[in-house]
Amino acid sequence: MSFINYLKERWLTYIFIVISALFSAAVYKLDRKFTISNSNAAYIGLGLILLFLIFILVDYSIYNSRVKGFKNYCLNNPHSDEDLDLFFYPLDREYANIIHKIAVEYEKFKGDIRTKSCEELEFITRWIHDVKVPISAIRLILESSDGKGSQDFYRKMDTEITSIEEFTQRIFYHIKSSSFHNDYRIAKVDTRKLVRDALKGYSNLFSYKKISISITGENHKVLTDEKWSVYIVSQVISNAIKYTNINGNITINTIRQDNETTIQIHNSGKGILSKDIAQVFNKGYTSCKERSGMKSTGYGMYLSKKLSNMMGHKLTVESKYGEFAQFNLTFIENDTIYKVTKM
Repeated sequence: MSFINYLKERWLTYIFIVISALFSAAVYKLDRKFTISNSNAAYIGLGLILLFLIFILVDYSIYNSRVKGFKNYCLNNPHSDEDLDLFFYPLDREYANIIHKIAVEYEKFKGDIRTKSCEELEFITRWIHDVKVPISAIRLILESSDGKGSQDFYRKMDTEITSIEEFTQRIFYHIKSSSFHNDYRIAKVDTRKLVRDALKGYSNLFSYKKISISITGENHKVLTDEKWSVYIVSQVISNAIKYTNINGNITINTIRQDNETTIQIHNSGKGILSKDIAQVFNKGYTSCKERSGMKSTGYGMYLSKKLSNMMGHKLTVESKYGEFAQFNLTFIENDTIYKVTKM
């Protein structure tokens, strides 16, 4: 406690002491029958001032010690009642008891929330796995149909099914990201395998929009979590498909410089305005109003950026409006998933 705060706390006591001293001095001056020499009066005055200063020093030290003790109790173990008897002053003990009750209630509340969250997570995870069954069944029915429907019908159905699959997967990865530090496995993974696995499920969309795709660059091994990295790359590819015009092209290139390996996903199209580049990874951001193909929610790139940051990777974007957009996922060997953090 600072001395100023101490004076604010004890101002009433010191006002009383000062008024008492002034009253005593007034009685001494006004009562002519009160006989005391001036020298004795001066000694008494100096003595009282000295005692007053000592009182302030001692009282401030006691107050400061009480505040420190109370802070230590609140910061260290307020949910335990074992330290309540250590408080000498009844008021401190009463305050500590109140803090103890609040801490106990808070721990109980956290436990209840944690239990409910686990139950909700279990329910949603089970729902995600359950909903994949009818999605797979619908896709199987479409693939095994006799072709009586129009090509446009099959294209629209397949596009919507892909969107449902993507949204379902996004929910799953969003939920799992809250416990990411408990659900990752570091290993050396081929970049070519990451790209190949990420492309699964998008072949029909490439066909419908007549988008040509080329995979260039050499294969490199990177230290990462395969499952999470595949999801990030797939989200970038999905985003590229959304904003690539019919008859456009997407190029996936892998380069290595020094200790960094980068997967570059380049797509033709309108690109991104320079003023919007900084907002691409913001939650809910969509780059343009005109879309063809799947709907855009603006959440996929936000989640991809979040996950890449958690793994110590870098997800960046560059674009020239009216020509192209390119997303770069960079793996850094000396600063990667070892620094994974909780969000």
